[in-house]
Amino acid sequence: MNTARGKILIADDDPTVRIVLTKLFEKSGFEVIAAQNGREAVERLSRDILAVILDLEMPELDGIECLRYIQQHMGGISPIMLTASEDISSAVEAMRSGAFDYITKPFNPQKLIALVDKAIATDAQAKRLRQVEAELAKAREQEIEMAARIQQTLLMGAPPQNFKGVEIANTTIPSHKVDGDFYDFIVIDSQRLDVLVGDVMGKGIASALMGAATKSYFLRVIREVGCSACQGDVYPEPDAIVSRVQAAMIHQMEALETFVTLCYARFDLASSQMRFVDCGHMRTIHYHCQTGDCSLLEGVNMPLGFPETLPFTLNTVSFAPGDFFVFYSDGLTEAMTPEGRIFGEDRLTVLVQGCADAPPDRIIHRVWKNIVTFSGSETFRDDFTCVVVKITPPDTMRAGVTAAASTLPSSPTPTSMTFFSDLKELSRVRHFIRDGCLAVFPRLLNEDRISMIELAVTEVVTNIIRHAYEGVSDRPIDISIGFESDALTIEFLDQGKSFDPNRAPPPKFDGSQEGGFGLYIISHIADDVVYEKRRNNTNCTRLKIYPGRGANGDPDI
Repeated sequence: MNTARGKILIADDDPTVRIVLTKLFEKSGFEVIAAQNGREAVERLSRDILAVILDLEMPELDGIECLRYIQQHMGGISPIMLTASEDISSAVEAMRSGAFDYITKPFNPQKLIALVDKAIATDAQAKRLRQVEAELAKAREQEIEMAARIQQTLLMGAPPQNFKGVEIANTTIPSHKVDGDFYDFIVIDSQRLDVLVGDVMGKGIASALMGAATKSYFLRVIREVGCSACQGDVYPEPDAIVSRVQAAMIHQMEALETFVTLCYARFDLASSQMRFVDCGHMRTIHYHCQTGDCSLLEGVNMPLGFPETLPFTLNTVSFAPGDFFVFYSDGLTEAMTPEGRIFGEDRLTVLVQGCADAPPDRIIHRVWKNIVTFSGSETFRDDFTCVVVKITPPDTMRAGVTAAASTLPSSPTPTSMTFFSDLKELSRVRHFIRDGCLAVFPRLLNEDRISMIELAVTEVVTNIIRHAYEGVSDRPIDISIGFESDALTIEFLDQGKSFDPNRAPPPKFDGSQEGGFGLYIISHIADDVVYEKRRNNTNCTRLKIYPGRGANGDPDI
């Protein structure tokens, strides 16, 4: 028997039809497997079967049920349905369910053979297409891996480790795509440090290569002007450097139809000034330590690569010890919730404002943690790129620090996080408190005590939302967990209206008054409660809880 053309399966409960079909296809060079009902057909399916012919009306499993099984478990086979002439509606349903075609009984043998040949050819073509798609996907994955290597080795510079007067933290967390984000740090002398942060339009390896080329041009120009400065020339300002790079790259960028947004900033410690050129990049956040406010720094320059660009404008801002600057990519502000809400510049600014006393690496970590919580994912649509430069007094200076945004602080380092004045945040707050309590005192706090602490914290945050912020949403509430003298401490910072607990009415348990119970709950769960006003009009609520005893000195059970 010649079976060179491959194997097919025939399923029909009519023995006469099975015999006729078997002889027909064996004569045409196929190996035939015959099944007398749908269940037997499913049991005899195998990966080497090229085509399936199914009768619509069969016992146990009918043709539609067999078809659905094949679609689910044997992708790559498109069955042909056999139907009586009055079963056209069922045949149409089968076509909608993935059948290749149908033919009515009695059937034309040559037409049926031609239909099977066509189904096999179509399935083979689809299989080849899937193979090509798999190869393309593999090639794309290799491209992404290559671009990621380019990104890490060529695009991201390392901050100086011994530059006195500033602390620097930087991080890039790649997205599932590869972008053209880049940054670098250039030490001019002991008093001047340049910071370059940029982003190439588009994604993928082309953008990564353009980012590497742009950064290379900057380093080349800086090396050239540095040599000129050694010969007695004045070291050029950032606007002159950017202009030279634009002149060198404009024709390439026009040919490639791309552009680059960037911020080139020079920190001059001698004059306490930051001079910068902004070319359409995300607005830099400048935190002012003396006032507790944030400024958003931007220029009027077009991105690099735009033709007929006017001379680049140089902007100057003054800074003081404790000030810090946050440079970032749009991966931060465009992080999105599943419902489509974006994190946004305003939310980022409020978050940064609440990081006044944190070192740069903790600032980046808190930003990352809050964006992850907001979006519900640690994977972003775009790269998460952030650079923080903090001005430090000489007596408190540390060496430059490189942030590790994926590393959580371990006890005894306080755990901190910024929330927003929205009652929907209470669930996040409770999870944060529970995790923090277990991190600080993993063995000394039992389940009941943690639940009571969660309750007290919920009352504090609710009071801040309703009274300090008077119900206004999206205002910052910073919460930190630590320990002090064997006590668990939880601090809440807000910039709302001040609160005086002595003016709050005590609760009445006769049902005549609704208010006052929150303070009562807080005071009976925490061992010590402090309300105070700190600098920059920041309110602080501080709870102290001793793990070895219950509230108000009662021993833990």
